[in-house]
Amino acid sequence: MDSEIKEEIPVHEEFILCCGVETQVLKCGPWTDLFNDQSANRPKLLIFVITGNPGFSAAYVPFVKALYSSVNKRFPVWVISHAGHALAPKDKKILTTSDDPNAQEVKDIYGLCGQVEHKLAFLRTHVPKEMKLVLIGHSIGCYISLQILKLAPELPLTFYYGTVDAWCPKEYYEDMKKDFPEGDIRLCEKKIPHAFVLGFHQEMADMVADWLKDDLSKI
Repeated sequence: MDSEIKEEIPVHEEFILCCGVETQVLKCGPWTDLFNDQSANRPKLLIFVITGNPGFSAAYVPFVKALYSSVNKRFPVWVISHAGHALAPKDKKILTTSDDPNAQEVKDIYGLCGQVEHKLAFLRTHVPKEMKLVLIGHSIGCYISLQILKLAPELPLTFYYGTVDAWCPKEYYEDMKKDFPEGDIRLCEKKIPHAFVLGFHQEMADMVADWLKDDLSKI
């Protein structure tokens, strides 16, 4: 199954200048420029993955490929590196985009708040406002996603806690259930480790696709 996915699904690598910092973006699927694509085939939704630490996008390639396949290749799946976590090879062109007029100056781009602003700046300059967005955060990427979603609190953001995860123990799940009893907060029953990208990408991709299937069927 994995070998078939690797052969059939293209992943396009770009290095862009975002907030003045080289940023690696991996784009799974045939769509690489959502702003300038005016064709009838342009997707209406983007699945956007924000990594954990270290923010090395390449580690997530098996997961994004599997997820792209699990949503029937209907929607692009992109993953972004954290600011300062990936450097472009010397022979790699670094793409530039117009500055975001709504973005404030990022004073500490490498700090946690700066990393949040970094992702917001990318979304503002690379994803059309009318496009629907699914944010997937892993580890610290979950925190960054939550900060982004403060701008859209009406969105339904699913919490998935591991049972063998020292970084995020079961007590966190129990506390979240108490604080948000109506939330979609789930406890892993498959003993998937925190670093799911190392060997459990297909299982996670299948679960995420299952969570999304009802909403995606309406698009």
